[in-house]
Amino acid sequence: MEGGSGEGGSDEPDRSWIVETSRDGRKWRLMGTAWTFTGEPLIVHAAGRYLRYRPTEDDSEEAWVGPLERDGDACMALLDLSAGTRTEIWPGEAHLGTPVFLPGGEAGRLLRFERSADGYSWRYALEFEGETPARFRSA
Repeated sequence: MEGGSGEGGSDEPDRSWIVETSRDGRKWRLMGTAWTFTGEPLIVHAAGRYLRYRPTEDDSEEAWVGPLERDGDACMALLDLSAGTRTEIWPGEAHLGTPVFLPGGEAGRLLRFERSADGYSWRYALEFEGETPARFRSA
């Protein structure tokens, strides 16, 4: 990822998070694994009423942060992974470059976000970057 700020000067995100969603705060459904740089927030698109997350390296029940309940009607939830907070947002300039986590577990960096004047529609662009694992490469 261009312009990365991972530990040790790496351009690869260095923290991974298990993210789950729920309608009632009791039954949880896995959204997937999100990657961020240390200290970086995460935007979740189409988040359920409740979200929770934990670092992938700690599978204890105590590691979960949440449930974090929806607090507005914006289309995306901004998770401050360090503070353990959730805020519904309409992304702006300050959010460009932030990872956006999509239902199904894919994530990309926010390149732009536009909202119509009436507020009923929006358009955004994400950049996805990946690499084919060695086991799937042809010789």
